Amino acid sequence: MDSTSHDEHSAAPSEASDATGDPTDTSSPLPQRRRQGRGGTGIRRWSRRRTIVVGLSAAVMTTALALGTDVAVLVHRPARVDIAMPSTSSPTAGETWLILGTDSRATVPGDQSRYGTTQEVEGSRADVIVLVRPSQDGLTVINLPRDLTVNSKGMELDRLATTYVPGPQNTVNALCTGLGIPTTHLVTIDMAQFATIIDSLGGVEVDIPEPVRDAYTGLNLASAGRHRLSGIDALALVRSRHPEILRDGSWVAMSQADGAQRRSQSTATVMQAVLSAIGQRASNPISLHQLAHTVAGNITLDSGTGLADLVSLGRSASKAGRAGATTVIDLPTGPRDESIIVSPNQESRDLLAATGTRPKPVGQRAPSHSPERPRGFPATSAFRRPSDTTTPHFHVSESTPTCGWYHLRDPRPRPIHRYGR
Repeated sequence: MDSTSHDEHSAAPSEASDATGDPTDTSSPLPQRRRQGRGGTGIRRWSRRRTIVVGLSAAVMTTALALGTDVAVLVHRPARVDIAMPSTSSPTAGETWLILGTDSRATVPGDQSRYGTTQEVEGSRADVIVLVRPSQDGLTVINLPRDLTVNSKGMELDRLATTYVPGPQNTVNALCTGLGIPTTHLVTIDMAQFATIIDSLGGVEVDIPEPVRDAYTGLNLASAGRHRLSGIDALALVRSRHPEILRDGSWVAMSQADGAQRRSQSTATVMQAVLSAIGQRASNPISLHQLAHTVAGNITLDSGTGLADLVSLGRSASKAGRAGATTVIDLPTGPRDESIIVSPNQESRDLLAATGTRPKPVGQRAPSHSPERPRGFPATSAFRRPSDTTTPHFHVSESTPTCGWYHLRDPRPRPIHRYGR
């Protein structure tokens, strides 16, 4: 009995130890279970971290792939044209973007009868000629009259509009040899593309000084003041050549010279409105992304202009817009006569010189040994002085010359291309 009682008493502490889970009892299974539990929690935490890291990595890779694809699409959306850009003798010339609005009837938005068919009006001309010069001080936009005469080839006078007939390379060359303007980037937009871009901006708001209409383009703004124009209406305004204005209750047709001057002013007004609308869109990433794709799909660029150049121009325009440093001006010219042909004058040269080009001063002639003689102008035949004038004249080489000399028009009668409307 004593033996049995001893066994019972000796077993009691052991059972109590098991019940209380004494940590000092190495034979207890509870610490082992705790150690196992801690190990399981660590594994689960690592599993969650790994899932988060993998998920974030996948998201980053997906985003990068999407952005890369988007950039690749943007890069290939614009059409391309090969242009041999001229160089400049001025180390501080900066960038000059040449934007040409062409008038091919192959792409006419809206009613085709407004502008005629390709059978009625053949070919394509530069209907709008705009220079855009970004700088540290802001953005300067210069609207060149389409009827401005320049020496485009040799001693042949040509309007800027018709220099485009052989192709954009001829217009680039004419600006260089005729006005001393070195183009660094080229953008061309046809009529349908122009209307599409305007519509993608939600239209543009412009101030109309007086009621105006034009039966040829379908323009009909019956009241003065602020108007929001669609793409087709904005096109009708900048292309209006036979405007009628409402004065004293009657519609009065403007003369050709006044109509051409009004058209040039309207082009500058619309350009200012476009830049303002783009600046507003730039603050919204989604709107900016949509606009970028629309613009990229509706322009033609020279082969040397890339997406980075467009982005840089867009940033300059946006920065200038926010700072109020965007200047849109018409190139001043000599007086217009009823032929609507205009010629550059001293004011033209002063403005171009102020914006970074190097126009040729009147009455100066570079000698044949001059170190500044532009490349492309051989010493034996590049310069000549006609017997009936003391103004220097230049033969234009077929190769693209270095810009920096202003080439005055030949005062002797020469054929001027006047076709196209």
